Amino acid sequence: MTGEEETVEEDSAPESLIITEFDISVAGIYVEDALSFRNLVFRRDKIHLYQLYQERIVRFMFTSFTLGLLMLAILEEPHSVPLISVPWEVVISVEITCLLTCLFRLFHLKLCLEARYFWRDKKNIVIMAVLLLTFIDIITWLTFKLYKGESVVRVTRVLRPLIIVNFSENRNLRKLIRNIKRTVMDAASVLVLIFLVITIFAMMATKFFDRRSLTDPKGNPYLDNFLDSFWNMYVLMTTANSPDVSLPAYKEESSFILFFAPFSIITTFILMNILLAIVYKHYRIHLIEEVKSDVEIIENNLEKAFKLLSYKNNFISKETWDRSYRRLGCSDNLQKLYWDYLTTDQESDIQFEEGIPQASFLKITDLLSSKVKIVTAKTTWLERKLPRLYNSAASCYLRFAVNHKAFAIFFDVLILLYAILLVTKFSNTVENVFLVVFNIEILLKLYTYGPIEFAQSAWNIYDCTVIWAASIFRIVEDVSSIHSKNQELGGVLLDMVMTLRVLRLLKVLSSVPQLRHIIGTLIRIIPSMRSYAALYLLLCYSFSILGMEIFGGKIVGNDSTICGNSLLSNTDFYREGYCILNFNHIGTSIVVLWTLTLVNQWHVLAEGFTAVTSKATRIYFLSFHVIVVLLVLNILLAFIIEAFMMQIDSDEEKNSDLDKHLESRGVNARKDSEAMHSKWYTRKNSKDLRAAVEEVYVGTTPIADTKLKYKRETSSKSYNQMLLEMFQHDIPSRQASTSTSLATSSLHEALSTPTIRLSYLREEESASTTRDPLENVSLGSLDDIDII
Repeated sequence: MTGEEETVEEDSAPESLIITEFDISVAGIYVEDALSFRNLVFRRDKIHLYQLYQERIVRFMFTSFTLGLLMLAILEEPHSVPLISVPWEVVISVEITCLLTCLFRLFHLKLCLEARYFWRDKKNIVIMAVLLLTFIDIITWLTFKLYKGESVVRVTRVLRPLIIVNFSENRNLRKLIRNIKRTVMDAASVLVLIFLVITIFAMMATKFFDRRSLTDPKGNPYLDNFLDSFWNMYVLMTTANSPDVSLPAYKEESSFILFFAPFSIITTFILMNILLAIVYKHYRIHLIEEVKSDVEIIENNLEKAFKLLSYKNNFISKETWDRSYRRLGCSDNLQKLYWDYLTTDQESDIQFEEGIPQASFLKITDLLSSKVKIVTAKTTWLERKLPRLYNSAASCYLRFAVNHKAFAIFFDVLILLYAILLVTKFSNTVENVFLVVFNIEILLKLYTYGPIEFAQSAWNIYDCTVIWAASIFRIVEDVSSIHSKNQELGGVLLDMVMTLRVLRLLKVLSSVPQLRHIIGTLIRIIPSMRSYAALYLLLCYSFSILGMEIFGGKIVGNDSTICGNSLLSNTDFYREGYCILNFNHIGTSIVVLWTLTLVNQWHVLAEGFTAVTSKATRIYFLSFHVIVVLLVLNILLAFIIEAFMMQIDSDEEKNSDLDKHLESRGVNARKDSEAMHSKWYTRKNSKDLRAAVEEVYVGTTPIADTKLKYKRETSSKSYNQMLLEMFQHDIPSRQASTSTSLATSSLHEALSTPTIRLSYLREEESASTTRDPLENVSLGSLDDIDII
């Protein structure tokens, strides 16, 4: 048979034979990897192992074991947390179990990937090296413990964070570390300049004050050697010891202010701000490069999926779509919307009869990264049980009042009044009145909306938790026959809980445009800051382990015994009562490092620990300050600045392609919502709009007597989504240069569009039990556009 005959025979073969179920399964994995920003080159003959590797429950279990490995620092000798005593045999057994789990996870990954890619990946080599060193360390420790009865230093505990960082599921953390490393290289010249200036001024200080034989207030020699001068000048750059460090010289000769003032101006006001500017500039550049890499990963995975699903003329046919949309993560009830959206040119509104082209298929992540739900809200419990009462004229007026804007304004004013009264002394009677009024507000909302709709608002849940907890504490305080100490404790808890109610003022303040930008920035960046928080905690963990080995047991948290060490008798550490801040176990160690992060009085802490060891341990505190305060916190500040600028510049009126597609089908959520101010639609309008939605989404028979309400809100973003939003205009899509009008819309434009929620609230007869075909339909794992 000739090659031409084979081609003709293949073209005439049924599509179901050309595109197999295996191809569809592999394509689904590629799409899932695109949504998760994964670029692992898995073996196609091991897709079941790869799917198992990426299962959420498997990843959750592995994460639990790795966190357990870190938590062992609470139990490990000789710096275990007081009052928690666990035999060392149990601790070692748990550690070995966690390490074997990591080893098994690594072996599982090796089975899934091509061998050359596995061994070429430096991350896997690092994990194996740390595991090997840890097992050697355990054997050494056990040898000394069993044969000599003594514990030796576990040097590999400080390396445990490397195991967590280098596994594939922590890609965001590695991305952050990689960007920090690149930024440090770019900012190295400024750091060198800062240390050079400090060195020059330290040399000058030694020259000026050594021969004058000055002493500080504690009677110690004042800047009489280079190392002490360098340390004090570095601390002065952070302003922690200002003006204390300059006072002895200033008292001796007032003209010495001309030495300290220029130093502070050059380092604190100029070089430190230049460092921030350099960090911001280069960190932003490196973030753009990372986002470009993410976009390339997404497009590469989707192109691989498209090649597996396309048939003739580079289109995905309707037959293939019907077979594969479930594997791609699409909903059954909404698959018509996805097909209609992906086969339509959003610019010209032309429908492609052949199917889904490649350029349009690359937009599937716009849909799969959207959280789409259609829920029909049933009648409230009270309406079903007491329909005549709930639908009576008085009840309707009451529910209308609760829905009115004045109702919310009235209680916001009450909260503001309560916040003002907090700074004054008022009686328990007044506080009880506020509690009763706030409870009435909650009960009215529950009556009007029902428990289900009431619970959909985070503010309602917050109010309910705070007010009911406060009511319980008030009852405990006033009614219970408990002794006075517990009554005082109940009063403290009541004050704390009632004070939390004031936080609801944030919702009121969000109506001010400038404050809305700030609050919106906080809401949007908090979920994406998990990587920064994880990095900070891992750094604190490593420094805590190192600190416990250096300073553990040398300071006791008892001020009456000079912190258990007479060397502290002439130190500010003892005089200020800092004995409780020590490195005796992991808990207090992290508290010390948090205090160092805040910078204030950090030199006093360092002075105490150097007094009980040696001045060489200043390197420990200097390293922590440079790494965490000068670098990591500046990079976090750069991220917050970029996120805030994105929030300020965001165009709230901009519609995504999906919005425009809905509008072309007769569903204009934004316009109708703004016109009605989120009030109930008339029955005629709601029927017309519901019919349009059903035609687009499901194509079912219209449901009569439907009420429709729109609500807009902004979604919080993950770290990757936040980066895509920040640099959406800096990252050109690979398909942007194509000449056809099918060029894909920017993935990031959709991510920057505020969430639109369409709530379909159905009027049901109390006796009706018919299930709405639109109920509880959900799609996707990320949050962008909600249709509820």
